[in-house]
Amino acid sequence: EDGGCPDTTIYDPRFILPFLSQLMAPEMYMDKHMRLVDSGALSYAIASLSSREWGVRAAGYHVLARVVGAMDTAKLAQEKQVWLHILSLIRNGLATGSNTPRCARLSSLVTVFLVRVVDILLTPLSTLYKTVSRSILAKPAMDLQAVPEFSRLLNSADLNSTGEQRWVLEVVRDGMRDNLDYSLANRSFVCKILKSQWGSVAIDRVGHLQILDILERCVATNYGCTDLVTRHGLLTWLVAIIKQDRVDKLYIKKVVNIVKISWETICSIEERKQDEKKGLLTKLIQTEMKILLGQLQVTAERKQDAELRANIENISSSLDLISTSASQ
Repeated sequence: EDGGCPDTTIYDPRFILPFLSQLMAPEMYMDKHMRLVDSGALSYAIASLSSREWGVRAAGYHVLARVVGAMDTAKLAQEKQVWLHILSLIRNGLATGSNTPRCARLSSLVTVFLVRVVDILLTPLSTLYKTVSRSILAKPAMDLQAVPEFSRLLNSADLNSTGEQRWVLEVVRDGMRDNLDYSLANRSFVCKILKSQWGSVAIDRVGHLQILDILERCVATNYGCTDLVTRHGLLTWLVAIIKQDRVDKLYIKKVVNIVKISWETICSIEERKQDEKKGLLTKLIQTEMKILLGQLQVTAERKQDAELRANIENISSSLDLISTSASQ
């Protein structure tokens, strides 16, 4: 009703976080402390730390502090140590950071990773249980300014390396939501590594599709779009993909989506600029964009896909319109 999340099935954190805090108040009796983890209360509180609202993050930190207090009083000598260690990773990671503000906002890449870790640690039969527990439980603190365990899981030498690759790529895809997340990924060279891995026998077809999904999420952010398009040669790299022999039709559709979202993001950036600076970004990428669209049109005609051809023509017409107006 207030213009927030349109999905009415999602709990409002302004209600659920104070509710969880009340349940764990010192005067409240609690005999099943593991329900804090099984019910998703721990994961919900961790996820709230990436909220853009200061009040939601503050409530999330407060709930996590009460989780620690509740776990400390529990008699589960062995079970509680795992969850206390997960929370200590966050606390120590914040303590080791420089100039960390009060109720600091964590990247969604970090919170999504921790939530997925909690899910895996709850299911010891998971094929990822040994790998995740071995890497997480051995650390005293987590680096909150980098994508957790990205390089190690992507280049894993274990027998279940494919499962680990898919899992960490899913984490990056689902955690890439805004400029803060892309900044963290850029600091860890995520996009550079993924682009260099394209065509490698170490990554299967599903992994290649996940890479394109991640790039699609990146260009949906202002920082990610301008950085990848202007500094990392994303458009030229996409041309190389569609020029390959026997390129997968699904790859082409993903590339078209990336181009479409990139163009929409660039247009929205240009609209917010001052009059004297408008059109500079468009002129910078105009040549590369036209080359890519031309190659896509050739590929769409060869594949005889009418829908694909229509999407490409829409982007081309928009590009021509913007370019004409900018030159006048």
